[in-house]
Amino acid sequence: MSALMADAEAAAAFAAAQPASEKLEDRHLLALIRALLATEEGGAEARAAVPLGGTFDLVVTSDGEAAARVLRAMDAVQGGAAGVVRLPTPGLLLWCVPSGTAAGWTGHPAALCVGAPYAVQLPGPGADSGPGPYWARPFAAAQRVPPGPLRGLLTEYGPAPPHDRVAASGLISISPS
Repeated sequence: MSALMADAEAAAAFAAAQPASEKLEDRHLLALIRALLATEEGGAEARAAVPLGGTFDLVVTSDGEAAARVLRAMDAVQGGAAGVVRLPTPGLLLWCVPSGTAAGWTGHPAALCVGAPYAVQLPGPGADSGPGPYWARPFAAAQRVPPGPLRGLLTEYGPAPPHDRVAASGLISISPS
């Protein structure tokens, strides 16, 4: 059984076990917490399939020198960017932005933004260095990367388009929730 199928089955089982009275946002937050806790038990190499859209959306950019300049500039804007994952292979950065950002993010040449109904594989909370995926900036539950300044800095510094790398990576899957 592939890892993606196992993740989809686990997410479906989780969604089926949720009380109908829970709000969608609550289910997303609970799914995120449980997935990240599972990665803690699995060690630094563990990854969690996290549904997007309820807790956060993702802006995906190519990594490299231009992206590093954006990351440093966002640190200055935000006092330390929160929730940025580095994927050394295939060379991507994943920026955790507020939920709903994907609905208003279209046509940017240097980035794409995804939200519900997609899910993404994230490293565990303790993953702070490579060679595999790790948190370039740790996720902060109360803080997301502000999409307005991020979009402007991506326009200014212009990292290479990430679209072909995302499609080839299998990083993003459909969430069953």
